[in-house]
Amino acid sequence: MKLLLCIALLLPAAQLSESACFFEKQSTTGTGTCFDTNDGTHHQFGESWMNTNCWDCVCAQKGYECCERYSVPFGVPDECMIIFQIQTCSFQVFMKNDPSVECTVSGAIGK
Repeated sequence: MKLLLCIALLLPAAQLSESACFFEKQSTTGTGTCFDTNDGTHHQFGESWMNTNCWDCVCAQKGYECCERYSVPFGVPDECMIIFQIQTCSFQVFMKNDPSVECTVSGAIGK
């Protein structure tokens, strides 16, 4: 019974730590490549890359899979704002009335 209780309590925490992913099915017969519809680039089977939306991708024979490269903060205080920095693929949380001051958050979901 204690084991079931532990599993029930830990399962939601494990799910929060996972990144969002998607699979883009493509007809790759004869091409040997995947076409990233996000940024218009071609990639060889087995190749990994980071696309322009900060997703880590890998090309396979039936298409490609991409997963978020960043963590999304949660538990952000009302007096703070969240800004996504595309250059670093990360979120930063600052005070609304003074962007030079970073805020503390409860945690982050994702990588």
